[in-house]
Amino acid sequence: MKKQLNKFIKVLLILLLCITSFATSLRSASAASKQITLGPLEVIPRYIAGVGIDVKKTTSGVYVYCVDNSKPAAKSTTATLVGKAKVGVTAIMNNGYPYKSITGDKSKDYYITQAAVWWYLDNVTGSSNLGTQFKSEGSDPQNLRPYIKNLIKIGEEAKESDISTTLKITTSNPSMTLKDGYYVSESITASEISNISTYTVSLKNAPSKAEVVNSKGEVTNTIAANDSFYVRVPANQVNSTELKITVTATGKGIYKNAYVYRPDNGEQDVAILEEETKTSNLTLEISTSKVTIVKVDAKTNIAIAGAKLVLKDSQGRTITSWTSTINGHVIRNLEDGTYIVEELEAPKGYKLDKNPVTFTVDSNHKDIKVKFENQPKEVIINITKVDASTGNPLAGATLVVRDSAGNVVARFTSTTDSYVLTDLEYGTYTVEEEQAPAGYKTSTDKITFTIDEDHLSHQIMFENYPEIYVPNTSSNSILGLLGIAIIGIGIRFVYKNKENA
Repeated sequence: MKKQLNKFIKVLLILLLCITSFATSLRSASAASKQITLGPLEVIPRYIAGVGIDVKKTTSGVYVYCVDNSKPAAKSTTATLVGKAKVGVTAIMNNGYPYKSITGDKSKDYYITQAAVWWYLDNVTGSSNLGTQFKSEGSDPQNLRPYIKNLIKIGEEAKESDISTTLKITTSNPSMTLKDGYYVSESITASEISNISTYTVSLKNAPSKAEVVNSKGEVTNTIAANDSFYVRVPANQVNSTELKITVTATGKGIYKNAYVYRPDNGEQDVAILEEETKTSNLTLEISTSKVTIVKVDAKTNIAIAGAKLVLKDSQGRTITSWTSTINGHVIRNLEDGTYIVEELEAPKGYKLDKNPVTFTVDSNHKDIKVKFENQPKEVIINITKVDASTGNPLAGATLVVRDSAGNVVARFTSTTDSYVLTDLEYGTYTVEEEQAPAGYKTSTDKITFTIDEDHLSHQIMFENYPEIYVPNTSSNSILGLLGIAIIGIGIRFVYKNKENA
């Protein structure tokens, strides 16, 4: 009775151990398939003590191994995931068939691997998958026991840390620094990595032409486990003042993980190796500068185009130059420091601003607006009509102003005050007279003037000479006048005589 009780307790403890092992492993079983489908069995020779072992595979051809020989062999059914296999089972399967060749004979290698799984479980859990005949007393004409025992030793010596797959990438500073036209991250390393020889790096939310560079300076997305890498982004591809880039490292484990599945028909639980993939993420940050430079009219505060400007650093080196537009000019990705904006050439109609504007880019000043003012130049044309003899102003003359194409830009009648034009554009103009003041001769003169940067004002005096009446004193004219007078006297005489008759 006592012997039976001890046996029951032993079995119960084994059962609890198995349940605990499966339960704790479920947390890491997310990489495994939820279900697998088993195919038919394949019979192979009974190599040791007449013990038969059938080859078991999924319908897709993946080899599986039984973890409980007390039940019929699982075949032609679906099986559901129940947990992760013991560390020793995982180690045996990774070092067994088909992942490693043992004898070069696939049926013998499968037989050795399956026997090692059962024997190992017997040793660590107290199960009875294999009897004494198989383990020591039975015939072994192919001398396979040494291979089996070697795999068992591997399983028994295996630790979770030996076969587990881990991957975690870190960096000392997530902020990327602007240098030589690139935003560059600090060195990124796999601070925690095991059973991964290489991993791949991908970037999310990264601008175009962002690159992953290993410690040798090679652009590559495949990084060796013991290597480091950094991320660089061309500054001219960054158009946002705040940018977060997700760096993802993905590595496949050197060892596959063994997961246990329970057939739906109640047959043997089976273990299958599935590839273990680990990922690790970190976020890099780019904080860029954005400087908006606007050229405005000092009086109206309205943006004006046409100014030639230059940006220099604190050492006087030219960073960039441009011609202003009404939309303003945006400069991005300036390194921290002090900068100077100077005007090289003012827009047409404006005075040159000789006062440079200075601003500073630092961690607290990234989005900067600079307003650069210009005082407008005034175009003033005074046209005065004067008497050529006295120099006094004359009213009543009709004058016309034309541009170089002959278009009339102004027509006016003079007064004793000057006529003022202020809205003419740069160019060459003529002033001419269409009608003279009363008592003056019409002038045939054309006065030409030019408006440009250096000639914005003109004083134009347009002269007229008065008309003078001079009698004709020639002899013929005198005789004619006398003749008319005599005729007139004669007519009057005849008229008077007629009245007296």
